[in-house]
Amino acid sequence: MQLSTRPRRAITNPKIIAVFTAAGCAAAVLAAGGTAAARTGVTSGPARPGAAHAASSATAAAAANGRIAFSQWDLLPGGNLSAHSNVYTINPDGTGLRQLTHVGAAQAAGAPDWSPGGDKIVYESNQTGDYRIWVMNADGSGQTRLADDPGFADLEPAWSPDGAHILFSRCDDHIGFILTCDLEVMNAAGGGMRRLAGAHWTYVRGQYSPDGRRIVVGTDRGGFLSALWVMRADGTGLHRITRPSLEAFWPGWSPDGRRIVFTDNCCQGGSNVWTVRPDGSGLRQLTHFVPPLQGGFASYSPDGRRLVLLGDKCCHYFYTMNADGSGLRPVSTGVAITFLTDWGPAR
Repeated sequence: MQLSTRPRRAITNPKIIAVFTAAGCAAAVLAAGGTAAARTGVTSGPARPGAAHAASSATAAAAANGRIAFSQWDLLPGGNLSAHSNVYTINPDGTGLRQLTHVGAAQAAGAPDWSPGGDKIVYESNQTGDYRIWVMNADGSGQTRLADDPGFADLEPAWSPDGAHILFSRCDDHIGFILTCDLEVMNAAGGGMRRLAGAHWTYVRGQYSPDGRRIVVGTDRGGFLSALWVMRADGTGLHRITRPSLEAFWPGWSPDGRRIVFTDNCCQGGSNVWTVRPDGSGLRQLTHFVPPLQGGFASYSPDGRRLVLLGDKCCHYFYTMNADGSGLRPVSTGVAITFLTDWGPAR
């Protein structure tokens, strides 16, 4: 799955479909029997994010975490944007599945992101033509398109911590395939669009820090296959925090702002989940999958104690694990090609 036509200038790899399909099903079976968890290690070092709150009761921790939203297929730049997908939510234990969108068979809705209060979900959909950013209530009602500018595919939306803005990738697809993706921001009700980063590179999965002052994003800027870059919320001060050899992508902040989770190897065989401090120090590998197993596309639970991630493509699962990489557990959704996930707050 390739984000651009330029050699070695892509966030993801064309083999993502085959790799996650073949390896992921094996991972699902092995994890269910405990083998995949054994293949996942814990690195030594400082306590995991949220350790300052370790004395909190399990009940209080559970109360901070709500439902997990997810969609189907790899609906991201260079992915299978022609696939059929809907947005769902489910309890972290796999119960209470709800389908929120009902788009046509040749359409898609996906890449959900919970609002800070857990009352809304922003997502991408091509149900009216090109991919646009949409928002809906947590129960699926009130589905509203936020923008409609021709010649672009608007993808990978994410809320600001105060709920006032939405960050997204605006991708140039006017010739039928994606050339580049700028990182843009708009008001939560639509309008007020502003470009934060561009210049003929591909920016994917921009995420605000919990205090709203910084943004992390995966990009091929500088000619690398992919790396993580951090900037101020106004787009200034852009700088790289991961070494090019990691081929890091799909970042997400821990709720306390101390760590950034990401996937290495740009979705190729043997991808793993890592974390790093926002200044680029303290690199820590959380999973230790070896081919054909792999994991990625991880993000934190609202309490910072767990992660939700992809380890399976064909077998109706996502996974959760502790924030230190231990306790990997498959969660069956019953939905084919379960892929992009986001863990919402309790309401």
